[in-house]
Amino acid sequence: MPASTIIIIEGDPGSVDSLGPLLTSAGYTVVRLTDTEDALDKIVEHQLAVVDAGAEAPAGARSGLDLCRAIRSTPAMEAVPILCVAAGPDVEERIKFLEAGADDVIARPFDPREVEARVEALLLRFQRSKDMGPVISADGLTMARARRTVAAYSPKGGVGTTTIATNVAIVAAQRRPERVVLVDLDLQFGGVATHLNLDPRQTIADAVRDDAALREPELLRTYTTRHHSGLHVLASPTRPESAQGITPDHVAHIIGTLLEAFESVVIDAGSVLDERALSVFEAAETVILPVYPEISALKAVHGLLDYLNGAGTIGAKATLVLNNVFAREILKPRDIESALGTKISLDLPYDPFLYLKAVNEGVPIVMGAPRSPAAERLTRLSVMAFGSEGFTVPAAAEQRPSGRFSFRRKA
Repeated sequence: MPASTIIIIEGDPGSVDSLGPLLTSAGYTVVRLTDTEDALDKIVEHQLAVVDAGAEAPAGARSGLDLCRAIRSTPAMEAVPILCVAAGPDVEERIKFLEAGADDVIARPFDPREVEARVEALLLRFQRSKDMGPVISADGLTMARARRTVAAYSPKGGVGTTTIATNVAIVAAQRRPERVVLVDLDLQFGGVATHLNLDPRQTIADAVRDDAALREPELLRTYTTRHHSGLHVLASPTRPESAQGITPDHVAHIIGTLLEAFESVVIDAGSVLDERALSVFEAAETVILPVYPEISALKAVHGLLDYLNGAGTIGAKATLVLNNVFAREILKPRDIESALGTKISLDLPYDPFLYLKAVNEGVPIVMGAPRSPAAERLTRLSVMAFGSEGFTVPAAAEQRPSGRFSFRRKA
């Protein structure tokens, strides 16, 4: 967020761990003061006040706590966010700063990336409201914008789940730039970043280690990576063992908090059926299930639907998409529908070169080949999930009795 002006009130500007050089190098315009009374006169001119309580205050100067109270008790300054820097990790000290009016507290020693993330979150919180205004309905009533979660999942890997998730998300982001986030919950070997040619600095594994990010929308937003389309991505961990530290509660909190920071959340839920996946199914309004026209894959989808319908978890949320990965029709769509007991909502055309090219180049089909039949179908799928303006709820899939098609191979 370049050009944002920050005032830093610090006891020792010459300290080796002063925040001034760090924030200046990050592109912010920084004013550094040691005189607390002078600072109080100038805070209103800035977008963020950083109170560095880690260094000893000069004689006669206000303490960090007194400074926070003075800022919050002055009407002209009450909207200016405050970031306090505590001397150490003492929880009681941090609580006192929060009670005195600080919006966030960071303790020494700190990671420079964390400082940048927290500063950006505080600035975004106070600037972004103008971009997320209410919707005025036809009858003149003011309504909050609809927020929606769409997930893509398959019990079998390699059937197009990530391709579907990325393209659905890109289409939604093209309609509502900066308001859509794609979460890669294929936690061990997620491919969203590869599909979008991104090199994330931070991942979901970093986010779950920050308790504040799990409850603060704008702080969690800073853990995402922005794609040039206007889509934001919360990437999967860079190492497979990091998946163990991400719990179902983490997943639920992340989805809920992201829905406060964004209008739409798209989730690549991978192919593992565990408590984390169930948390996704509970949160999502629509679950897109790619269907692979092959017997073992159909058995897996059939078993998944039986299990989830029995648990009351997914029901009419499911949107089935037939991925035609073979040049010739192996199984007829009507037989697949009969076997699964539900209607296929959409089919993706056979085009192996196009799909492979999109992944290898990191350019989603809807961007790299927007006039192709595959792009047309993927765009239609996104519209089915989000509506043409991003808010329409699709009709429930037609449910049919299952079991009319045998999975047995003919002799």
